[in-house]
Amino acid sequence: MEIIIAIVIGLFAIVGISILVKLNKTGKKPEENEEKIVSAPASGCCGAHEVCEFDQIKMDETIIEYYDDEELDEFKNIKEDQYTNSQIDQFRDVMYTLKTDEIRHWLLSIERRNINLPSVLLSEARMLITEA
Repeated sequence: MEIIIAIVIGLFAIVGISILVKLNKTGKKPEENEEKIVSAPASGCCGAHEVCEFDQIKMDETIIEYYDDEELDEFKNIKEDQYTNSQIDQFRDVMYTLKTDEIRHWLLSIERRNINLPSVLLSEARMLITEA
């Protein structure tokens, strides 16, 4: 009887050791060895939605979006270096209320409305865009 128990324990030990050796060779748990299925994006989609969307808006010059900035229309055709400090603050107030991903669209919007961004805000706008 003792011999049978020793044989059974020995078999369990051999099976356990072989499983451990197999796991160490692969370096992964058994469920990690399964292949993961990755679906391809839909045809016509490049995967860079924000860029594609911006390009489509940029190509259609009839699209003008307002960002609660209708008051800036009074600055139409003023050169970027001719703004007063209070006028610059009006632009700054609008720009800093926008989400970072909206700033490019806003700049395009004011450009299409023939409004020049004050030159002192250009570097701030670029910095905010790069943070997005």
